[in-house]
Amino acid sequence: MKLRIAIALLAGCGLAAGPAQASGWQDFHAIMWQTQSAARYTAMRKLGVDGAMVFGFRGEVEPARIPELLAAPLKAGMRIYLENVATDFYSAYHRWTPQHPTEPNFLFTEAQRRYRADPSDQSVFIRTPGLSDPVWLARIATRMRDNGRAFAPYRPLFYNLGDEPGIADLAAAWDFDRAPSSLSAMRLWLRGQYPSLAALNRQWGSDFASWDAVTPPTTTAALARTDGNESAWTDFRSFMDEAFAHALRVGTDGLHEGDPDGLSGIEGTQAPGPGGYDYIRLAHAVDVMEMYGAGDSTDIARSFNPDLVVLTTGFGGGPAENRRIWHSMLQGARGLILWDSKLDFVDDAGAPSQRARELAPLLLELRGGLGAQLIALRPAPSPVAILYSPTSQHVQWLLARRAEGTPWNDRTSETEWKDDNPMRRAIAATVRTLTHLGLPPHFVSAAMLEHGLLSAPGAPRALVLPQALALSPAAVAAIRQFQASGGVVVADGAPGAFDGHGRRLDTPALADLAPHLVPLDGMADALARAGIIAGFSLRQTDGGKAGGVAIRVLRSGGVTVLALERDAAGAPPSGRLELRLAAPATIRDLRDGRFSPAADRIAVTLDPVAPTLLAISPAPLPGPTVAGPAEAASGDTVTWRLALTAPDSAAHALRIRLFPPSGQPDASISGVRVLRGAGAEWQATFPPDAPTGRWRIEATDILSGKVAHGELQLKPR
Repeated sequence: MKLRIAIALLAGCGLAAGPAQASGWQDFHAIMWQTQSAARYTAMRKLGVDGAMVFGFRGEVEPARIPELLAAPLKAGMRIYLENVATDFYSAYHRWTPQHPTEPNFLFTEAQRRYRADPSDQSVFIRTPGLSDPVWLARIATRMRDNGRAFAPYRPLFYNLGDEPGIADLAAAWDFDRAPSSLSAMRLWLRGQYPSLAALNRQWGSDFASWDAVTPPTTTAALARTDGNESAWTDFRSFMDEAFAHALRVGTDGLHEGDPDGLSGIEGTQAPGPGGYDYIRLAHAVDVMEMYGAGDSTDIARSFNPDLVVLTTGFGGGPAENRRIWHSMLQGARGLILWDSKLDFVDDAGAPSQRARELAPLLLELRGGLGAQLIALRPAPSPVAILYSPTSQHVQWLLARRAEGTPWNDRTSETEWKDDNPMRRAIAATVRTLTHLGLPPHFVSAAMLEHGLLSAPGAPRALVLPQALALSPAAVAAIRQFQASGGVVVADGAPGAFDGHGRRLDTPALADLAPHLVPLDGMADALARAGIIAGFSLRQTDGGKAGGVAIRVLRSGGVTVLALERDAAGAPPSGRLELRLAAPATIRDLRDGRFSPAADRIAVTLDPVAPTLLAISPAPLPGPTVAGPAEAASGDTVTWRLALTAPDSAAHALRIRLFPPSGQPDASISGVRVLRGAGAEWQATFPPDAPTGRWRIEATDILSGKVAHGELQLKPR
């Protein structure tokens, strides 16, 4: 994918406008990765790009250099984020080095070469630097703290720990890490997994005399095993996933110490699987992820951390790219990082390229409040839970390598990316089916099953087990109780063929329930028979079934937003569609403004690129109000109070525009504020040379479409 090579940065020119004391990631941000001139940044802002990148300090922080680094983006009024602060640690085997400037993964391919030359050389499996090395962990914590302290005054969007990180080369499966510090950490971790050394020996089929002697098998040794006990190998894989996530968390905690309001992140995440990509662990290791989205990773990660800030990457333009960006927004993305390797998004004169012209309408629409409104929504609670089982994924990987018989160590990150394995296919089919039914996909972990999720208040009514090969006795017991209590259990493959650590059982744990388990291709009918249906239906206007439409259900307070998009993987729906509700409601199309005050159905024609976004509420929504001083002087900072005409539990995104006496709003001083419950403030600082006379402020509520106005007489100082 991408391996980047440039530099750029920050914010503030003209009218300084923004929400007073806003925190978190409330608006959509489009960020240019490559370094650009101030003139180019200024042109990009008119196209909806509002962010720029600067490299962080990997050595000692140099405060005197910061103004120079920020000069161009600062002049253009751009926000910044800090890039690649610790890529040397988190992406050690996927990064540029001075010695090998054209081979970003040279260190990994060299490790592969060394292993092929001498398979007995175990030093090839020592990661440098080690993810459990206490010296390096302390170094990274300090580095992130120092960068946080230095850049906190500039309010970076986030601080990127590493680009395209992984245990080895991204998602490549490799036998890292067998360094002494890692093995010591693994043994300590294993003590938390097993009550005693004897218990570990029974599970692994080993005979270690002491904890200090416990050593995991290599992949080569595991593949040679014939007794079906993969426990030792999968436990080590699980530990390395934990070590990777823990190392990221150390960087996150260090950053938070230096900048308490700062967000840590990683870029270029991979499909769930090898390389440390266990999203149960990763979802809480950082605050921000730029995700490539393979293997339904966005839905998986946000299931475990709904507050995770997800970004997507823009490599191209045109309808397909716009559709992909829209799709990522419906999955929960909150921004876009633009990759411009040819430096031609705009030219030196500010003229946009064809790609920029194709993207600009979408970026401006999202920057104009719609993106903030989508961000303020959350997926509706789901009656269907999908088990995401990293241990099953480990077992499946090992079984596949054993069956194919090719050298495991020749596999690369690209190999893993393209690996259309049974679990990935089953998860994709599950998400596709649920979104076509208008049911939110929501993933859960085995630990959640073990701790009573299926019997808790508000428990799911159906459980999907996509290639859940490995199940613990506690998870099996919970599934049995759930099924006996009337829950629908959908299974793909033979669930529970292995125990929770990866040891094959004589008989799959749920074999006796096989007649009662619903196959994956029968899930839609089984859910309908159980009454697990959406509170709406989408049909052809002639009453026929509407195929090829994915529906995301998003909510805030009493408002439900239905996001309908054509399914790129299926035949596009023909003709006009009709959305039917269970009861009359107020319906508003958030994109074209159509409004139905009390209706139980609405006609829909789907665009081939952009989704239809319908806000549905039981009663008419309140509108915005804006109040502020009647006059001010040039150079003053003015505060307006924003509120709603009536209390409302939903989050309302307001598009704020300031109009000078000339009457033409300046896009550079527009902004967005999200109201949650109580009112909020909006501030603008008028520069000394601001035009005097009558100014207007306009607040447009994205949900209701209602508009509030205020006026101010600006006088010379």
